[in-house]
Amino acid sequence: MSVQVKVCGLMTAADVAAVNAARPDYAGFVLAPGRHRVTVAQCRVLAAQLAPGIVPVAVLLSPDSQLIAGLRGVVAAVQLHRPCGAAAVVTLQRQGFLVMARVTAAAPETPADYALCDAGDGSGQALDWQALPATNRPLMLAGGLAADNVAAAIRLANPAVVDASSRLERAGGKDPALVAAFVAAAREVK
Repeated sequence: MSVQVKVCGLMTAADVAAVNAARPDYAGFVLAPGRHRVTVAQCRVLAAQLAPGIVPVAVLLSPDSQLIAGLRGVVAAVQLHRPCGAAAVVTLQRQGFLVMARVTAAAPETPADYALCDAGDGSGQALDWQALPATNRPLMLAGGLAADNVAAAIRLANPAVVDASSRLERAGGKDPALVAAFVAAAREVK
């Protein structure tokens, strides 16, 4: 199976249109502090505009039961950017969410559907793809990815999912050409 692709940090209808044209597997909406943050209400409106087959993902720092309750029926997956306990991950899964959870070298195992390795919270920095934690779950690789380096990252790290955000932008929004190039470059790797 080929690698799955996620484009993160969607904030506007134009961002959604760029993603719909490129057709990644996942689209991320950041509900955590930072430049890409959207509200639950904005997430609801934007996620409803996604093309069929693109899975909406809520990106959180850690599980927040009140926030999660507001996202039921809006997103199908939750991405956690702070390592959290197995019980919190399992609770989200029991609520029907696919879970992408951050792992570290000190805590490489998770019951999540995907083990997320990221250099920072949307920092655009790349990881050392040859020094990733050995995890028990399929790998989700994020941080500093774009069309110019995603093929090398896939070949070195063999992730199940690649995720990009800040390097797909110009003038504060998703650039349709950069989004399309990233998705195409990831899909071309055999």
